[in-house]
Parts: sequence; C-alpha cells; structure tokens
Amino acid sequence: MKILIVQLGFIGDVILSTPVITALAELYPLASVSVLTTPVAQELLRFDRRLAKVHVYDKRGRQSGVSGLLEMGKELRSEKYDVVFSLHKSARTSLLLKLAGIPRRYGFRRAALNFLYTVASERDDLFHEVLRNLAVLRSVGYKPEEDFAPQMFLALSPEACDKADEIWGVVPVEKRIVLAPGSVWETKRWSAEQFARLGEILLDRGFTLALVGGPADRQAGETILEHLQQRTDFQRSDSDRVKNLIGTLTLLESAAIIDRSSALVSNDSAPLHIASALQVPVVGVFCATIPEFGFGPWKTPHRTIGLYELSCRPCRAHGSRICPTGTAKCMNELSAEAVFAQLDELFTQLRSNQ
Repeated sequence: MKILIVQLGFIGDVILSTPVITALAELYPLASVSVLTTPVAQELLRFDRRLAKVHVYDKRGRQSGVSGLLEMGKELRSEKYDVVFSLHKSARTSLLLKLAGIPRRYGFRRAALNFLYTVASERDDLFHEVLRNLAVLRSVGYKPEEDFAPQMFLALSPEACDKADEIWGVVPVEKRIVLAPGSVWETKRWSAEQFARLGEILLDRGFTLALVGGPADRQAGETILEHLQQRTDFQRSDSDRVKNLIGTLTLLESAAIIDRSSALVSNDSAPLHIASALQVPVVGVFCATIPEFGFGPWKTPHRTIGLYELSCRPCRAHGSRICPTGTAKCMNELSAEAVFAQLDELFTQLRSNQ
C-alpha cells in the first residue's frame, strides 16, 4: 500500500504533523509512506528514513496558479497512491488531491471543499495541534487521544550536527542558551530590546548565547547584538559568547544548534516546535497568542509566559501584522526579568528531577 501525507502549511505546522508519520508507520508497517510539503519545509523531512519520498509543491512560486496545480496533480497521479491523509485545509489542497486520482482521501471537516474527501473528520474538540493532526486517523477508526503516544520527531543530518558542534565549540552544554526572536507574524514577536535585556542577564550568569532565525529575522538579531555591545562592561570575551547566527544557517543547522543547547527561549513560532521535537527544554513567550490555542510546547520540559492580565489578549488565533489596539503592550511590556524567572524555575525543576 502506498500512503501520502499532505502538509503545506508553515514550518511549525510541518513539525507538528510528524506524529502522523509515526502513527502511520506503526499502523501500516509494510506500507510505503511519503509526504507532500513546501520547498522550505522539505529540509526538515529529508533525513526521515521512515519516508519513501518527499514531494515538493512550490505553490507560491514556480507552481503557483492553475498550471502548477495541474502539474502537481499529474506528478501525484503518476505515483499511484492508494490513500492520502491531508492535514492541510485549503481548497487548493482538496482540489489537488481529487485531481491526483487517489482513491481514498481523508481530511478534515474544517477543510474547504471537504466534500471532495472520502471521509472528513472532526478535529476541533482536541486541545493541542499534535492531537488535532492525528484526528485525521479517526477516518480509519482510530482515536488520537487514546491509541497513540504522540511525540514529534525531527531527523538531523550528520552534517548539521557537525556544524552545530563546531559553532558551540568547547562551551559546556549546560551553559548554552538559544534565543529565537523571530516569527512570521509581527504581533507574536517579543521585543528585540527585551530579548537583549534577557541576553544581558544570561551573560552575567555565565551563559553563552546563540541567536537563531531566518533571513527575515536579521533586524531583530542586529538589534539584540547592538544593545548587548552597548554594555559598558561588554568585553571581547562577551563577544565570543554571543553568536548571532540569524540568517546564516539552514533550517537543520539551526535545529542542531537547539539540539546541542541546554534550553531555548522562543516566541510562539517554529523554533519552539523544533525544541519539542528534539525534547530540548523551552520557555515559550506568547505575545498576542496564548498556549491554550493548542500550539504550546509538547512533551518536553517547558514554561510559557505572557501578559495574561491584558484584556485585549489574545487578539487573533495566529497573530497579525499590526496590533489591533495600536499599543503593542503584549510585545513590549513583558519584562526580561519575568522571562528569566521562568527559565530559572525550569532549570531548578530539571536539577530536582535529576
């Protein structure tokens, strides 16, 4: 049997979908399982040995529009898949899988054009996105909250691990902290100035910092570095303990940097889910959103923090480009000291458990 999984969302969405790969590998050990994803996310799945193939759909680039849809449909049709589990809910995806001629198509009731699926399952009754993704298996008689022990999974390449080891060098693992100041959505970004203040606190306690993120996050990284360099006691040795890697690494290399650290401090964005997949302790900073939406850390030691007393928060399920009130309080008024306190509590808990 040939099975296809479809996830064409953001990077974090793809990581949150990996328990479905695990579940299908357990349920159908003799089946060939493949994935359809985006050009950006393919790197995260390329080294997963459970996958027979990773198809790439460049829906916003070379394969945009009707011609790209038809081209992708033709490619999938040629593979002769028996069944598809679609975790993506767009009308384009629903139509694509119909065009691909896959006989059994399973998706979600929330999907646009859900009548094109053989069975469409309910997902909104579950509290976390990991379980909501697994709800697609209700279509074949399984219960995500009872039949699985879901854990996200991320396969790192040896090259990415070697690169991370080279960057961290001889710094003891317990002194390595990763900061991820970016997010696709502006209102999910804790202020770079507060990230910098957190960096000061961590430097004063002997930690070495690595800043990770994509090219779009470069300004945040530069702001953090500039603030740290303005410290009157910022010495050359401090410079060696602040590694601004934003925009310089591949996704897997950034993941390996997180994997080789003692903890991550991240906005509500993809690095938080990478840490969960690698079971690295994480402090999640939630600005416009809240972890109760179902996108918080999963199955890893963690703390989450945000300004819960704000009446305007949460404002959107997935953040937005601008603050609806124009105040940006959730991004600017959460103090670095409060975030460090959560990190310190997390380390205390981990020491106690050991």
